[in-house]
Amino acid sequence: MSTSTENASKFAKCRMLYWGFFKIAALVVGGGYAIVPAAEHEFTRKRKLLNEEELLDMMAIIQSLPGIIAGNAALYIGYRCAGIIGALSALLGVATPSTVVILLIAIFLRNLDLNIPAVQGAFIGAQAAITGLITLTLINMIRKTVKNSFTLILALLSATATI
Repeated sequence: MSTSTENASKFAKCRMLYWGFFKIAALVVGGGYAIVPAAEHEFTRKRKLLNEEELLDMMAIIQSLPGIIAGNAALYIGYRCAGIIGALSALLGVATPSTVVILLIAIFLRNLDLNIPAVQGAFIGAQAAITGLITLTLINMIRKTVKNSFTLILALLSATATI
């Protein structure tokens, strides 16, 4: 494979990683654990960049690293697909929507009264959606990791130890 073809292929992967993570971060509210099901769909089922076992390995790794889950997931998947430049592309993709929203809020909504019932309702609705997405992530991880009574007991003991 020629260098120009390799560069074009790497550029295409980086563009795909940026826009894939941009889309996920722009449309999914709730942070890292809420983003996991969307990233799983996009990069495991749709694009076939990771398999189920690699996704579980990714979850173990990104949870043990400092930083936000969404950023760690973007770095992991980006690096697996296109090396360091892929990791940076994915990280920029996941960070861009939040940065734009924060800038817009800072510019236009400085004087917004948070005690307005419509604003309060929007926050309550977002909390409900986030809770559902995190619960879905938990259920999917349990289905994939708990294979027998030993792993069930180990999972329950681990969950109890975190309390």
